Amino acid sequence: MQERTAAGAAMWVAGGMALIAFSDNFIPLVADRMGLWQFQVMRAGMVLPAVLLAVLAFGRLRLIMPVSAWRIAVRSLLSIVALMMYFAAVPSVSISIAAAGLFTSPLWVAFFTAALLGERVGPRRIMGAALGFVGVCIVLGVGTQPIRPMAMVALAGGAFYALSVIWTRRQCAGESALCMSFWQFVGFILLGGCGLAGLPVLEAAFGGVEGADFALRPWIAPDATAFALALLIGASGIAATTCIAVGYRSAESSFIGIFDFSFLVWAPLISWLLWGEVLSLRVAFGMGLIVFAGIMAMWSGLRRPAPA
Repeated sequence: MQERTAAGAAMWVAGGMALIAFSDNFIPLVADRMGLWQFQVMRAGMVLPAVLLAVLAFGRLRLIMPVSAWRIAVRSLLSIVALMMYFAAVPSVSISIAAAGLFTSPLWVAFFTAALLGERVGPRRIMGAALGFVGVCIVLGVGTQPIRPMAMVALAGGAFYALSVIWTRRQCAGESALCMSFWQFVGFILLGGCGLAGLPVLEAAFGGVEGADFALRPWIAPDATAFALALLIGASGIAATTCIAVGYRSAESSFIGIFDFSFLVWAPLISWLLWGEVLSLRVAFGMGLIVFAGIMAMWSGLRRPAPA
């Protein structure tokens, strides 16, 4: 029975990751029709009212009320910056490379917990970090081709995502998943509006960066396709988050967390099915090393006994 529950939980998480991979494959089409900041405002703005109405209809308003508003605000900011960096990179470097950068987060978690929190780093985590570093270098083509700036942005997104994971574990344990998701969508609208207002500053700072066009585009009157894409990606995100939450509540996180990495399988597979894009052997090998290193870092961190 326990094995069946674990298998079901794995399917929920892998299914959620497949939904995200499917919707994120449409981001290059989004980039043809609007900018990053507009996309986030539209995506969150179309989904958030539906979530709020559902909460009100079921009389569960308390589920979106934070225990600590400032802790939720910090968590939302870190998560949003991470995902903004990932979204910004996708049209320029492909979803596979952008995802590889984002999914270095377990390696960053190991680094930050050691460097900032003073936790002991065991040999397995050190080995995992070394393998992950090699994997990143292979994916980026270090020594064989120029490193694209937006690939580094995706890598930085992995670092911010790691900070959000650490903050969530230590400061938001009492918050519900719905509460964190709701205020994250609110944050996307606020930060998207700030990004649109600050475009002149961003243009002056990053106007010459290769591949930064998506992040520097002003508001464009959206057509029906733009609305449909924003709704598709936003609704898929809500459905995927629900699937992943169900999975994590049904099995041990040390086991189920491995299936987060199924995104790195789904993303290139769906990209091939939809657009005919084929992943190079070099990038596939590097992504494999990142996955293996991430699992090593996660397991060694979770299995280490807590101090008395």
